[in-house]
Amino acid sequence: MSLEKSAQKSHFESEYKNYREQAERARKEGNAKKAARYYRQCVEVLQDIAELESSERLTQERLELAKNLSTAADRLENDQPLVSDETDSESSTDSGSGSGNGDGRPAGDDGDGDETDPSAYLEDPPDLNFGDVGGMTDLKETLKDQVIDPLERPELYEEYNLGVVNGVLLYGPPGTGKTYITEALAGELDYNYIEAQASDITSSLVGEAAENMSEMFEVARDNQPCLLFMDEIEAIAAERSGGSQKTMSESQMITQFLTEMSETKGEDVVVVSATNLPDEIDGAAWRRFDERIEVPPPDATARGAILRVHLRERPVLTDEIEWDQIKELTDGYSASDLEIIASTAARKALKEARDSDEVIPITQKHLEMAIESTNSSLEAWDK
Repeated sequence: MSLEKSAQKSHFESEYKNYREQAERARKEGNAKKAARYYRQCVEVLQDIAELESSERLTQERLELAKNLSTAADRLENDQPLVSDETDSESSTDSGSGSGNGDGRPAGDDGDGDETDPSAYLEDPPDLNFGDVGGMTDLKETLKDQVIDPLERPELYEEYNLGVVNGVLLYGPPGTGKTYITEALAGELDYNYIEAQASDITSSLVGEAAENMSEMFEVARDNQPCLLFMDEIEAIAAERSGGSQKTMSESQMITQFLTEMSETKGEDVVVVSATNLPDEIDGAAWRRFDERIEVPPPDATARGAILRVHLRERPVLTDEIEWDQIKELTDGYSASDLEIIASTAARKALKEARDSDEVIPITQKHLEMAIESTNSSLEAWDK
């Protein structure tokens, strides 16, 4: 999934959570008509989320939930009681992370309902490589040097008693491109690809999270060569020391993760994990990663490169863009912010093109307007 789509999906998920909470509140207050209206809005947003999903399974889950909520809205508008299944699928806004899992998924998909099917996450090698990634020059060189080269020339590294890298941890602020660079790495390697969120593995049921973890790694090993990407690793392998008390399920999950990482050594499997909160990762889990690489916000050179990548297939007067000024104006913006800026500038030029009925290239003015209308996602992070 591209950075822009990831940002759009995050926005839609936030909208969904808000509408869902409003709907549930209206139901509790006995205002059926108002609840139905918010359910209708939930349906529209779920359909938008479905279009952005990278797997058919998740797409169908979103659409199924949208169908259920639409039926619920119909019943409320006609003063009919909701059937129990609809009520169960809807009562999902009080789990601490919003509806269901806080991301528009059915409430039963949080580990207490249907079992996770790890094989559904398996994808062919991504049609993406480092050439599609703007900026990140140092990071790409590090990955080529310490991950790709050892995998391509294992005999040479064995001569120096240096094994291949099986575990890589990427850490840094949100929106800096950790997910995107990982998918590009899988494409560079031509490896099968599995992308899993923490919510795909965690469960409140004793033993289930550990089993999900084991099965996810088993799918990766059964489909070698494979890159397994685990996002939000701090939610999977959280620090075990301190005052916080771990449930039995959480403790079993961390132990299983450590076991699986150890057993992956020597396999043609690369495990890449990402986190925005490196200090919250368990020390033993931290040490399982052969390489721990910071992914910082893009510097001025990288910001220019990222914008060029996202503008290169669009009509733009590149030579007339004052790039030094654009780089200065985008100081403090993440990679995902820059992709949104490029798309926003394109939409502003398109609006003029529709009015004039001819192609209008993207100019300095469009970029400046897009920057002005786009808030940096790192501002809240810095605070």
